[in-house]
Amino acid sequence: MLELLRTYGKSIHTWAIDISPDLPLGPPNLMMSYTGEGQGPPEQMIKKRDETCGMNTDAKKELRKGYLPSYNVVDGSDEWEKTEKGITFEARECDLKP
Repeated sequence: MLELLRTYGKSIHTWAIDISPDLPLGPPNLMMSYTGEGQGPPEQMIKKRDETCGMNTDAKKELRKGYLPSYNVVDGSDEWEKTEKGITFEARECDLKP
């Protein structure tokens, strides 16, 4: 987890699970983690899940606070939150150079 901590929750996924569930192939997508409260599922959905599965999300949040050391976020690492712009990857034909 310490190695992943400074990736800021960003990774490139190439498995379009909804299109090809049996084979890990698909176009690359830049995925990002939640960076603050209120970005995840609606509170009512979490409450229902907790009741159904016997979980306590608030207790898990409190427990996880001690997992990793705190650190300063590098400027620009979560720029999408300010600009509301993302990144897409587009396939294009190109010449191969030997």
